[in-house]
Amino acid sequence: MNKLNMLLGILLTLLITLAATHRLGDFSALLNPDGVLTDMRSLVLWEIRLPRILLALLTGACLALAGNAMQGIFQNPLASPGLLGSANGATTASVFILYYFSAPFTILLCGGVLGALLSFLLVYLMAKNRGSTMMILSGVAINMLLGSLIALLLSNAESPWALAELYRWLQGSLVWAKTDTLLMCLPIVLAGLFCLYSQRRYLDLLTFGEETAATMGVDPKRSFFITTLGVALLVGATIPQTGTIGFIGLIAPHLARMMLKKRPSQLYLTGALFGALLLLIADLCILYIPLFSHIYIGTLTAIIGAPFLIWILLVQQWRFSND
Repeated sequence: MNKLNMLLGILLTLLITLAATHRLGDFSALLNPDGVLTDMRSLVLWEIRLPRILLALLTGACLALAGNAMQGIFQNPLASPGLLGSANGATTASVFILYYFSAPFTILLCGGVLGALLSFLLVYLMAKNRGSTMMILSGVAINMLLGSLIALLLSNAESPWALAELYRWLQGSLVWAKTDTLLMCLPIVLAGLFCLYSQRRYLDLLTFGEETAATMGVDPKRSFFITTLGVALLVGATIPQTGTIGFIGLIAPHLARMMLKKRPSQLYLTGALFGALLLLIADLCILYIPLFSHIYIGTLTAIIGAPFLIWILLVQQWRFSND
């Protein structure tokens, strides 16, 4: 483990401790010797704070891993996890279920994952064997279509309360965190991680070009499909729990690449740590800084991420002008 990962791990540990024990007094007093909940402080810790912290870590890491994979595939620092429609697909399916059905989280999770997979497969089939440019354009088209469907669902809301609840979910939040829902999504997250890990060599070889990757014993089409499938699984597993949280998947991989300058597969761990750290910091800002107390976490990450995106564009323009 390099020094940067150790530093990020230490920072995460400190922030987790702060987030879990803030204003709860003596941490050791939260449990009795038998490990049984003793008072309201223990209830706050185990039922509210820890699930929220774990959801922030899991969502930030998943979005960062997905973003790193997409940026490695397209060799573009502006690629995001939702580029091929998986994020909007999961969002559309989740909004539909939330609006029309009073379904348990299991149905919402399955719907989000299914929406992410179907939208990704639609983009893949539209642009199969037609190059990365056609793939990106197909993703843009499907994202626009799904965005219009979301707007249609919102405009048909029968009551202002239903509309307000959907709007709140779309802005992104961690308030719905529960231990059982986290456990439900873990198998899907692990499947997504397996897809990315199994194709890490393909991601590295892509830095030399797709033709070079093919000569090194890698099937580019198969590897592309498995990698993007892993991205869709990671996105589909997190969105039903948190709503739409943008820019984490864009910023975290870029920070890891700037600081390490290593192969894409070697950035997975560092990017995941950055993603978890960024989302946890954003949540702590909302919880404990009055200026941000009325802002949804998706809005806050957008406020931070939009200037960062502009900076990336300016750096890219400067590099092109000097080449």
